[in-house]
Amino acid sequence: MKQTSYHYLDPLVAPALAAHDLAQFEALWNREIAWFEEPNQRRGGWSGVGRLVLQAESAEPLVLFVKKQQNHGRLTWRHPWRGEPTFRREFNRLRQLAATGIHAPRVVAYAEAIQSGQQCAVLVTENLHDFVDLETLLPSLQQWPRTEKTGTLRQLAQQVRRFHDLGLVHRALYPKHLFVRGKAEQAEIALIDLEKARSSLCASSRMLFDLSALQRHTPLLTRSQRLLFFKHYLGLNSTGKLSWFERWCLTRIMRRSRR
Repeated sequence: MKQTSYHYLDPLVAPALAAHDLAQFEALWNREIAWFEEPNQRRGGWSGVGRLVLQAESAEPLVLFVKKQQNHGRLTWRHPWRGEPTFRREFNRLRQLAATGIHAPRVVAYAEAIQSGQQCAVLVTENLHDFVDLETLLPSLQQWPRTEKTGTLRQLAQQVRRFHDLGLVHRALYPKHLFVRGKAEQAEIALIDLEKARSSLCASSRMLFDLSALQRHTPLLTRSQRLLFFKHYLGLNSTGKLSWFERWCLTRIMRRSRR
């Protein structure tokens, strides 16, 4: 027995999906895609992501990322037995960011289904055009002129702070999950992979958790660049003075980043 529930279908992209017979859950679920890597086997199920390119006669190809998961949920007080699909949380976070103007992949479709007692979910997002992930960008960024380099770091720090100001902690804030388009003050920053993101009432906890992870995975940043990033995150300029509490937070971040 199968029960299908569509939570979202972008009306602007729906015709393109329909033209490729992909407007229904079964079609998306059964469509073969090339996995970026073998699906993760955890939480009692599996989860994976692949790339799908839909050709169009009179337009640019539509480049999509299709995430599929089965029995891959997180137990919550509302979902104590089967758990909530982690892609449902990511879908909700992506929609939240879109509503607040923070760059993130555009959601094309999200659907869930119970098939033969198995909980399945599909999340489809559009490719971030002309964006480059920070992990790939960092080596060349270090060769940029000083104003372009520091301006881009400022935009990165301010976007992370905007995300945290929504009361959210990313919980996987690695450079491969921060995407950059442009340079200096014109740089646009997008966040991806919000599967683990959750609400957090404590601002300092959000900061410590995510900035420690980001520092740990950006070894190419110099000590002065890390300090500059932290100051811009706090809304200070390069000559701004840190309070005793902010200095304590920075020390904690640096210590945790070495774990």
